[in-house]
Amino acid sequence: MAKTSPDLIVGAATGELAHGSLRVWDAIAISVSVLAPGMAMLLNVSGVATTAGGSTPLAFVLGGIACLALAFVVIGFTRRMASAGYAYTYASRSLGREAGFMAGWLYFFGFICFVPMTMSGVGYLATDLLGIGTGWWIAFFFLGMVLFVLLSVVRIKVTTRVQLIVGIATVAIIVLVDLITTAKGGIHGQAAGAFTFGHTLSGGFNGVFYGIILGVTSYIGFETAADFGEETAHPRRYIPIAVIVATLFAVIFYVWTTYSETIGFGVANGSKFAADPVALQTIANTFIGSWLGTLVLIGGMCSAFIVCVACATAAARTLFAMGREGVLPSAFARTHPRFKTPVNAVLTVTIVSILMALLMGYPLYDSAFGRPFSNYYFWATVGTLAIIVVYGMLCFGGIVFFYRTRATRRWNPIVHVAVPLIGAAVFGAALYGSIYPAPPGILKWTPYVAGVWLVVGIGVLLWLRARRPESVAQIGSILGEEGGVEAAVLDTA
Repeated sequence: MAKTSPDLIVGAATGELAHGSLRVWDAIAISVSVLAPGMAMLLNVSGVATTAGGSTPLAFVLGGIACLALAFVVIGFTRRMASAGYAYTYASRSLGREAGFMAGWLYFFGFICFVPMTMSGVGYLATDLLGIGTGWWIAFFFLGMVLFVLLSVVRIKVTTRVQLIVGIATVAIIVLVDLITTAKGGIHGQAAGAFTFGHTLSGGFNGVFYGIILGVTSYIGFETAADFGEETAHPRRYIPIAVIVATLFAVIFYVWTTYSETIGFGVANGSKFAADPVALQTIANTFIGSWLGTLVLIGGMCSAFIVCVACATAAARTLFAMGREGVLPSAFARTHPRFKTPVNAVLTVTIVSILMALLMGYPLYDSAFGRPFSNYYFWATVGTLAIIVVYGMLCFGGIVFFYRTRATRRWNPIVHVAVPLIGAAVFGAALYGSIYPAPPGILKWTPYVAGVWLVVGIGVLLWLRARRPESVAQIGSILGEEGGVEAAVLDTA
């Protein structure tokens, strides 16, 4: 392992993260927790089905292919460097400092969008579980946010253990649903047609492409362990393991689960599938029993809360990294004196998330979705659009980075050019599907919201270049650990 230069150690003037406090299982737990398999399969799949219908599994297959390609790129970066703001740092080291700033700007925004989204899911599922009116969702939302602040300021290792336990339990419950539903053949038997474009509700290819948006939402987070590179022991070895384990798990698990849900309703019954906001619970009730459906609901609620904590933590660490390098206020770089967590960034994420939830949950909500699901689907789509742009940047950045470091790796154009391009192509198709044809209801405004945030970021960057060029020069310069020639030993491709 390359030694860490004293000049690269986080800390002196601002704050210091808890270096080496996480092990490989903690890193895996972080990535799986942001994937939130319990929540994703309970709440996201119906959103995909609104356009993909009986072809919903295909949307998850395509999204999975893109994320596997991106996982390859992320692993290539993590073998050479570790940072608290991975997308921000990797983009700056490959595409330039300005691109790095925009990646961090969009990545932070995307993950902060997922906080009101996921906590609204917690609120809805809590009211459903207790059998009370959905109007109470906001009370559970605030209760969850208070608990989030308490957990996120505690040393991170405490929360990763909880994440791993919840993840294992919810996955076990859903696997049981998948096994029984698939074994019974669903309602009409096995159906290979679920993996074709022939059963969409919105124009074949377009239906699946738009469905990829929420499909990719379900995959977002497989790479989140890279955000904890400075806090992970042996990061250039453990982070790649965590990323590939999380990605392979997600692809297999999601495709199987969406297939079992699809045949549970029938590939020709996409409209009925899409109309059920908790389709997985319905499948569990139908093919096993209501007791398992209740467990699915509980698992989904716990999963939604855990992913809310994880997404907010990822957003806070990106703020921390950008504040530390001077491109955002330095207050974001201050850490708690005892727990070594970015407390100011955490509080900022909390306040902004509450305002976002109140905005979409009340004055701007869509009656077609209801208050909690207006929050859920709107911010899920906006956040995913922002993250997809970052993912595309990283795919292209990977091509550049791999070529620049070709002297210390087994470089070849198929692996180091074609694979990232496949990921970029699928992400590009998802972006196209989010614009044409126009999404329903309030979702038609999501590309504009993401676009406005992009334009504002460009404006901030131009201001920094004109007024604070020394801050722009620092973008991507601080790493927790960096490997040079010695890192080539870890490269297997």
